[in-house]
Amino acid sequence: MISKEMLDVISGKIKNAKVSLVLSHQNPDGDTLGSMLALGEVLQTLGHKVDRVISDPVPEVYRFLPFSNLVKVPGDSSLGKKYDMAFSLDCGSVKRLGKAGILWSGSDTRVNIDHHVSNERFGDINCIEADAASTGQVVYWVAKGLNVRITPEVATLLYTTLLTDTGCFSNSHTNAESLRWGAELIDLGADHLRVYREVFMKKPYRAIKVFGSGLADLNLVCGGKIAWTYTSNELLKKYSASADDTEDIVDYVMRTEGVEVGIFFREDNSETKVSLRSNNDFDVSKIAAGYGGGGHKHAAGINIKSKFSDVRDLILNNVIEEYKKTSGK
Repeated sequence: MISKEMLDVISGKIKNAKVSLVLSHQNPDGDTLGSMLALGEVLQTLGHKVDRVISDPVPEVYRFLPFSNLVKVPGDSSLGKKYDMAFSLDCGSVKRLGKAGILWSGSDTRVNIDHHVSNERFGDINCIEADAASTGQVVYWVAKGLNVRITPEVATLLYTTLLTDTGCFSNSHTNAESLRWGAELIDLGADHLRVYREVFMKKPYRAIKVFGSGLADLNLVCGGKIAWTYTSNELLKKYSASADDTEDIVDYVMRTEGVEVGIFFREDNSETKVSLRSNNDFDVSKIAAGYGGGGHKHAAGINIKSKFSDVRDLILNNVIEEYKKTSGK
């Protein structure tokens, strides 16, 4: 829960502002996007003029969300010239804002809202609540502190942050409090069935093909304790697929019996995205932080501007080395 002192500081700034900017990180997921859209609506309810900006387009899977059509990209001619406040949602470092970082740096007061312990605290105000189930829950606490009514649309956005960051209530973020919060959001009108169906149950043909290829190329090392796989540029082009179509692969890697650490590499021209997962005491966020990434103990990510073959060897060797140190194997 946000401290009263922190809530008073944020609330005071919001009440004295008129023009605001809300930002999510590159390659947006359900938490960063849902948090940003929810906060944007809260600020607009309070009379702010709000711009919602992401460096990348809204992923197809999330275009059903309320207000997602209002998202703009950096360089849009309709964007404001100056902002009283800028909010970064679920973003561990200023680098992850991508091209939107220039808008962030030019704002008068910058508020960094997150729930990742690896956050670099790059705001003028840093509201980092590691015990929150999602960044959306921190936004919820701010909204309640401001006495803003949670509409069914905002409840749906916040429920999206909860469902995606708990992996459908299956990972370490799932506890009694997060379940109670989910029930409260449903009471407030969250369209929980649609969120589940749209995000977790509907996959286009191209995504199924890429998913199958990724699992077919699964590799086991360290006696089956570490699993890794990848998708190449060629594969994505073959099926006209995008980065969004690869999001679940690493989570399915972790379903392999005996696997304790999972790694997924996605080749993206001259850059490689790395997704890391673990289901034991191995802290993948420390690996990610060493390469400019971030995340949680059991789920983290990195973007490295280097070709796949180099990144694969670099990360895989690092993970194996650290795993052997921590496991004693």
